[in-house]
Amino acid sequence: MPKEPKIPSKGRSARDLISPEQRKENRKAFLKNVGEFLLCILGGLIYSAAINLIVLPKGLFIGNLTGLAQVIQDILKMVVPVQRDLTGIFLFLLNTPLFIMSFTSINRKFFMKTLLTVGSMFAAMTFIPIVDILPKMTDYLTISLVGGAIAGFGAGLCLQAGGSGGGTDILGVYVSLKRKDFSVGRVNLIISLLIYAYAFFRKDPIVMIYSFIFTLIYVFVVDKTHYQNVKISLMVVTKSEKVLDCITRGFGRGATYWNGKGAYSGQDTFVINTVVSKYELIRMRRLLQDIDPNAFIIENTDVNVTGQFMSNFF
Repeated sequence: MPKEPKIPSKGRSARDLISPEQRKENRKAFLKNVGEFLLCILGGLIYSAAINLIVLPKGLFIGNLTGLAQVIQDILKMVVPVQRDLTGIFLFLLNTPLFIMSFTSINRKFFMKTLLTVGSMFAAMTFIPIVDILPKMTDYLTISLVGGAIAGFGAGLCLQAGGSGGGTDILGVYVSLKRKDFSVGRVNLIISLLIYAYAFFRKDPIVMIYSFIFTLIYVFVVDKTHYQNVKISLMVVTKSEKVLDCITRGFGRGATYWNGKGAYSGQDTFVINTVVSKYELIRMRRLLQDIDPNAFIIENTDVNVTGQFMSNFF
C-alpha cells in the first residue's frame, strides 16, 4: 500500500521557526543584558559603600542628588532628633519624579537600569552603617582622593552598563531636551554649587573645599571609567531632508552629506555622516526614526575625533 503523506504539524513552536544562528544571537543578547543589569547593581553597591564608609564619616558633602539628600537630612535633624541615617530614603524620594522623566523622555531600558541601580543604592545606603573604616586617615586630601576614586568607579560602572545612579543624570538629560543651552554637566554644576553654598555657611569652610575636591576626583574617575565623552560616528541613509535639519539645527552638530541612490530600489537618497556623543545618540535615534521610520542608521562606537567637537555632557 502506498504510504500516506505526512501532514506537517500545525503546532510548531516559535522556537522551531528560529534558526540556530538566530537562537545563538538571542542568547548572546540575553546574557549581555543580564551582565549589564548585574553591573548596574555592582556599581550601585560600590558607590554606596564608598559614601557610607569613607565620605560621610569624615563629614564631606557630595555635589549631586545624594548631597541634596544629605542636606535635607541635616536640616531635618535640626528640627526632629533622628538617630538613623535617612540619606538613602531621601535619595529614593528625590529620584521618584525623575524616574517618570526617564521613562517618558529617554527610553525604557535606561529607565529599568536606572531604577535597579537606584534601588541597590537605596538598600545599600540604608543598611550599610556609617562607620569610619579608615579612622587613622585624618588627611582630608587623601580622603577626598580615595573616596572620589571609589565612588566614581562605582558610578562609572553603572553608566558603562547603560544605566545611571538617577538624580542629576536624569535631570540633566531632561533639561537638555527642553533647553539646548543646558547640558547634563551644567545641571550637575548648579546643584553642586547649591550644596557647597550650604556647606560653606553651615559647616567648616575647609569641609566645603575638600568636598569640592572630592567631586572633581569623582567626576574625573567617572569620566575615565565610563568614557563619558565617548563619540559615536553615525551614517544615516534617508529620503527625508528633514533628517539633516534635525542633526544640524536640532542638535547643533556638523554633518557631511551626499546624494546617493539605492542599489536595489534605484531611488534617490541622502547619505549623511556625523559624530555625536553617547547621550545625544539616545535622543537622536528616536527623533530620526520619528521623522523617517525607514531611515537606515549605522552606528560606529569608540571613534577618535581630531578637530573641534563640543562635548555636551561635561
